[in-house]
Amino acid sequence: MQKKAFSLIIIIIILLSFPNIAYNQVDNWSTQPTISAYFTPLKLNRYTRSSGNISDEVYSFNNTNISLSFPINEKFKLGVGLNAVSIRVLREPVDRAFVSEFFFQYNFRVQRKLGVYLEGGYAVGNLCSCGDAEIYSDESMNHFIPIGFGLNYPLFEKLHLKAGFKNYRPIKKTNSDLYNWTQPFIGVNFYFYENYRTPFTSYFFKRDKIIPKEKRNRFWVDKNIRKWNVGISSSGIRLKQTNELSGQTSPLRDYAEFSVVPRVNYWLNQAILVGLQATFYQYKDNYNFNIPKTNGFGYGAQFRVYPLALKNTQEFRALNIGKRGNWNFSPIVGVEFRAANFSWFEPELAGEKWEYFDFQPNAGFVLAYKRVFNLFWSIGPTIGLKKINPTNVVIVGLEYNIIEKY
Repeated sequence: MQKKAFSLIIIIIILLSFPNIAYNQVDNWSTQPTISAYFTPLKLNRYTRSSGNISDEVYSFNNTNISLSFPINEKFKLGVGLNAVSIRVLREPVDRAFVSEFFFQYNFRVQRKLGVYLEGGYAVGNLCSCGDAEIYSDESMNHFIPIGFGLNYPLFEKLHLKAGFKNYRPIKKTNSDLYNWTQPFIGVNFYFYENYRTPFTSYFFKRDKIIPKEKRNRFWVDKNIRKWNVGISSSGIRLKQTNELSGQTSPLRDYAEFSVVPRVNYWLNQAILVGLQATFYQYKDNYNFNIPKTNGFGYGAQFRVYPLALKNTQEFRALNIGKRGNWNFSPIVGVEFRAANFSWFEPELAGEKWEYFDFQPNAGFVLAYKRVFNLFWSIGPTIGLKKINPTNVVIVGLEYNIIEKY
């Protein structure tokens, strides 16, 4: 899922970087220094038998990030950040690690209502994402190249909501089992010092540039009525691993939690969508000799809101990507409910008992092509009634809108 999500981010970045975006005027926040912060609690699986009686356990991976950045011009920022990570495993003491980083940020879109940026840089720390067990702190330092994608949305003039991904890829390994790790985040940006002057001026656009009338509107409005929506989505994790020990290759580790969800939805209006869904689930782990493979099934409902269309619920409203609206972008928020004979908390018990009930508040986006084709992505904590500790699940899917012509 990490590779799929990262590929999706790259596609969106390419689309959002079309030349017409360069004509958009910038807003004042793009030229102000920024303090950013987020806290991301994740529930992950470790694959170890050190506990003596549990082969697979869920552990907490909590990351607190604080960063400071300064604009070089209206498009570029330079900054430094610190990740303070705590790893908590049942019956074991809390383990803490730190990763510091230097990063640059390129803003594709810096308008008042939305910012879209790509981030890259260099990071070093004692975090070791190594082997089959949990991520842990190391005595030596590991080096990473972080590449990320994010969105800014203003809550107040000085305070913005931000969300996105950052993938840390190792470049200098002290451990041969070190692998890359992806950090999703939802946090805040605080902009300060309005009198700050950038040392350079962007060559990509000028503040006094005359913007063609057809390119001034950042929103695309469609009066065609969306009636039905059908689609399919997937979520889960896949791990394949081989280790070389003493010149020999250890048995292939093949672990998978994977779901396929067909969906049928109805538009109550052009801002609110409700629907029904079924879930087909598969668990596989060739290291679990008791339950190497099992399947599950569930059914449920979803409720989704398109915030940009709430201004007038009789018209669909989205962010322009190209003046004709062939491509448009919409943030979404929603919640899903499910009853099933499997749970993300106890994946190996799928199919044994029909007793799991959970819900997932989520946030994400929809990238639409010619009104009818949707590529959507969302993330949120799946919370079970049997266990209150949430686990974050990423959903990626395709949809087709059935439209009544205006």
